[in-house]
Amino acid sequence: MKRWALPLLLALCLAPGLEAGPWPVGKGHLYSKLGYQRLRSQQYFAPDGTAFSIPSFAQDDLDLFVLYGVSDGLSVFGTLPVVRSSDLADQPDELRRSTGFGDLRLGLQRQLGRQGPWVLAATGVVQVPSGDEARSGGLQATGSGAWEGEAGLSAGRSWSGGRWFGFAEVGYYLRGSGLRDGFLYSAQVGWNARPSLVLIAYAKGLEPFSHQAGSRTPGSFVGAGDRVTYLVYGGSVIVKLSRGFGLQVDLEQAGRRRNLVDGAAIRIAPFFRR
Repeated sequence: MKRWALPLLLALCLAPGLEAGPWPVGKGHLYSKLGYQRLRSQQYFAPDGTAFSIPSFAQDDLDLFVLYGVSDGLSVFGTLPVVRSSDLADQPDELRRSTGFGDLRLGLQRQLGRQGPWVLAATGVVQVPSGDEARSGGLQATGSGAWEGEAGLSAGRSWSGGRWFGFAEVGYYLRGSGLRDGFLYSAQVGWNARPSLVLIAYAKGLEPFSHQAGSRTPGSFVGAGDRVTYLVYGGSVIVKLSRGFGLQVDLEQAGRRRNLVDGAAIRIAPFFRR
């Protein structure tokens, strides 16, 4: 096994991030999205930022996201990680493609009111260790093996009669099992180009409070993604179709990364809202 293979497991954990902006979905309203993401890479960044060339790495994920308005000011949501699939083209092929279920995420969003043109909201997320941190001997983990949580505040507004909109969000990333906590942040600006077409630019990041290894038990598989650091930027195209259906396509790239593979990710997600 190559020397880079063991730390590679830290690159396989999906990056966390608060799912929603500050706007309420509305009582009794539903938004659901089935997203397929594809990532390819030949470079891995270690926790200290050192870059290593690796054999071709492929990651394919499928997620179902559902957001429901319990009341006008309270929404609940969840992300069902249906598929986590990864493959490393090592020679000889000791690590074959590994596929499994990921870590389930459940959350809620509470509206905090308005301040002038701004809408304010608070968001909380719990991540359940339902994935397999020991898959392929821990080298192709589908989850972190630890309970995790996020708490965030967001503020957003629209202007130009609603043609433009944007929001910013900050949050605390809490990790169990001795893993390093971190600071989450994101921002987004969008343009309603047409009634059926929305264009979005966004950035999101995670900065751990310490880049020193956490206190997890030595030899434990728990800890995929410990000390992951990133700043991701990208764009989205949303096409609204008839009867509440639509399609969203995202393309993103990491500009700052540690404990992650490097590569562009594309995400294709049909959605439905009512």
